[in-house]
Amino acid sequence: MTPLGNSASQPTKHNVPMPGKVVPNSGIFARDATLIRPKTTSWRLPMSASHIQQLADEARLLLKRNPLMASSVSLQRVATRNLLKRRVQYGRTLAAASKLAGCSAGVEALSGYFPDLADGGYTRLPELPPAVAGPVGADPYRSSVLAAWMGALARSLEWQAARPDVQVVGRYLQPDLIASDLELERQTACRLSCGIGLVHIESPARSRIMQALLRQCMPDYPRPGYPITDDAELDRIADHLEKAFAVIADLDEYGHQRLVAGLHTLYVGVRREPQCSFSSSNELPGSAIIVLSRERLRAGDHAATAAQLLHEAGNILLGFYTTSAAASLPGEFQYVSPYKKDLQTLESILHTAYTIPWECALRMACLSTESDLERRARKAAFIIAYAARQVPLIDIARKGIERLGGDVLLDLPDIAAIPSWSSRILFLVGQLLAEEPIAHRQAHLAERQRVLDRQAWDIGQMLLRGKEPIDPRMGRREIDDSGDNVSLWYDGKFHVIAKTPDHAMGEDYGHYAATIRGVAPTEMEAI
Repeated sequence: MTPLGNSASQPTKHNVPMPGKVVPNSGIFARDATLIRPKTTSWRLPMSASHIQQLADEARLLLKRNPLMASSVSLQRVATRNLLKRRVQYGRTLAAASKLAGCSAGVEALSGYFPDLADGGYTRLPELPPAVAGPVGADPYRSSVLAAWMGALARSLEWQAARPDVQVVGRYLQPDLIASDLELERQTACRLSCGIGLVHIESPARSRIMQALLRQCMPDYPRPGYPITDDAELDRIADHLEKAFAVIADLDEYGHQRLVAGLHTLYVGVRREPQCSFSSSNELPGSAIIVLSRERLRAGDHAATAAQLLHEAGNILLGFYTTSAAASLPGEFQYVSPYKKDLQTLESILHTAYTIPWECALRMACLSTESDLERRARKAAFIIAYAARQVPLIDIARKGIERLGGDVLLDLPDIAAIPSWSSRILFLVGQLLAEEPIAHRQAHLAERQRVLDRQAWDIGQMLLRGKEPIDPRMGRREIDDSGDNVSLWYDGKFHVIAKTPDHAMGEDYGHYAATIRGVAPTEMEAI
């Protein structure tokens, strides 16, 4: 993720509101946040243990109300729908490849991994009987390796739609290489007590098919000097993850169930930098990529790892839910995400609006277990900073859902509850903010305004490029005769935005980070 608080290229004066009582208003802060000192304790002192416990208990209640946990479409039904959709996709790909001379043997070998498609079943798709998905580890349609090879085969056919080249297509029909990759997934280096297998990330990186997908999730991997994970380090990673899973099981029982039901493999590694990497993709079903920093392993911050695991669980669950649906979400790029510099689809917006609040809720639930006041203060500051960009994002997600057609919403009913659930988590974050020391609170509030100013600037850049982004906080706008400037009302504030060749980040974020450096971990600066 990019750092919080990217500001407009034209500096503006920020009117920093006095810190005050937080009230619900589609986000963390009231737009007219006026000072009302909390009645429970001195606002200059750290929160009392009882107040921390109260917020943690409220966070746990919200975790139980996760909208996709009480889904009317059960996980089993979702998995079955996913299987049936992939069966059709894979069958059509195999059928197309089988028509090329010299490819039949490779097609038969690959189809053998899918019982219904074997022995020419891919040529009889309409006649295939119904199927029910099994556990994640036994479902070939949720194998990352098979998905990677099938995806590569499909793309090779698409690239040469007019005249497929047998030699090119044949590169993606190599039974020995497929079997070798699949062996890593099925015979993992070790297994966690929950059944999820761990694989050295260096192993799939040797496969050119798997390596391409790993690079999509982790653009900086592999690179020279990247640390190699030896067996001793794998043992430390396994122990760390066992404790992180135990945290999840204790605080978010349903989240733990979904995480275990959605994953069969974790590709794990270590890195020298202090930041950790957690990634997943619909192109790698049933798996996630986790590269922990050696600093995280030494510090033993299992709560942070647990929260980031749930973040990926949210991405996997929501992606599984949407890709399995009969009616797809609209794919138009019409929304500006505060976490990105370009237009995004509604699904991308929903992923961010769902996973980050979920992660914040677990981090808040863990605060009561942190006895060291300094570390607790750092973690609280991280939660507040991490949630800042959700202020405009939640309303954008709500607006996008309002615009969905009836068929889509009928097919995906539970996504409609994501914005309101996420808003309740942000309100809880606001209660945490109200207890911050005044200087830090002012810095957080100023950062919230910079987030909104940056959002206005990004929208202005899109308007000046002929795009029409959708954002409920956007008001009147007018582009001048030159086409190089736009006057824009955003969140009740007037902006004059000049067109720039890129979206350069300003220096305000650095000032904000320095202001709260005493309580914000370095991890925040890498968001």
